[in-house]
Amino acid sequence: MKKTVLILYNKLSKKPKDDEADVIEQVNLVTVALQNLHYEVGYLQIDLNLKTAISRIRAIRPDIIFNLAETLGNKGEFTFLANSVLNFVRIPYTGSPLVPMFQCSNKYLAKKELNAIGVKTPKGFSLDECHKLLPAKKYIVKPIWEEGSLELDEDCVFMGSDSDFITRISGKSRQHYFIEEFIEGREFNVSILYSENGPEVLPLAEMTFHDYPAGKPKMMGYKSKWDDTSFEYSHTRRTFKLGREDGPLRKLIAEICQKCWNELGLKGYVRIDFRVTKNSVPLVIDINLNPCLSESGGFMAASKKKGLTFEEVITRVLEDAIR
Repeated sequence: MKKTVLILYNKLSKKPKDDEADVIEQVNLVTVALQNLHYEVGYLQIDLNLKTAISRIRAIRPDIIFNLAETLGNKGEFTFLANSVLNFVRIPYTGSPLVPMFQCSNKYLAKKELNAIGVKTPKGFSLDECHKLLPAKKYIVKPIWEEGSLELDEDCVFMGSDSDFITRISGKSRQHYFIEEFIEGREFNVSILYSENGPEVLPLAEMTFHDYPAGKPKMMGYKSKWDDTSFEYSHTRRTFKLGREDGPLRKLIAEICQKCWNELGLKGYVRIDFRVTKNSVPLVIDINLNPCLSESGGFMAASKKKGLTFEEVITRVLEDAIR
């Protein structure tokens, strides 16, 4: 008898932007893979009516739940609620568990967790700590909860000496924004996938910024990810061609990824983003649990570079869910 996999995904808002709507592409891709792997496939959209979701899951009684829920109500604060439901119904589900999902969904809390396990990350400050900013350093104001680089672009970058900018951000919510030191240097998106021998770090992807004008911050923001009409989108490229001189850096980044996986209790599939200083010191700037599985996304690009098919990736994710 075929096992049933229930694909859980977030109900879209009435006019979803591309970063929200891409979950439908992921649902379609995962469906085909599961069918090719001879699973029965079911579907459930989840919103903030958690009681209804619990009742429907119990009525369907799937063997495994494939968790593609990204946010609920398109609000980053609710990202972990799908995990809360899945934790409550006690059915094996894909991706990382509830506790690391909560910790990593809150970017400011994630920094504290990284500091606790000895992993380097750029210095972070609450909006109440603007007096600690150094005039000669560059900073970025970031949303605490939002994914997909929402509200994150070069307009968020400022100098510690820019009193007018600091005055403007002082009116923002302390519960929704924080400040991070902006690291001038290379940027890497690193994908990690479960394997029988432990977390496997897939080929490192470097995000390169071509023909950027002098002074323009080189960063992966919302425009470079989602706005195909923008300069940032057309001038930002992913490359897996690291030089031989990057051998020590590649090794160090892989060790950091494995440490994050093991000590933070991550599972299934993860993407960790780094900025690397001019002195070749890698700093973690974001931990993305259950990253996007669309064909154009970084995780699947790294998987293909490794030679893995989509079905092989899904098989490993399912294996980690049930072990």
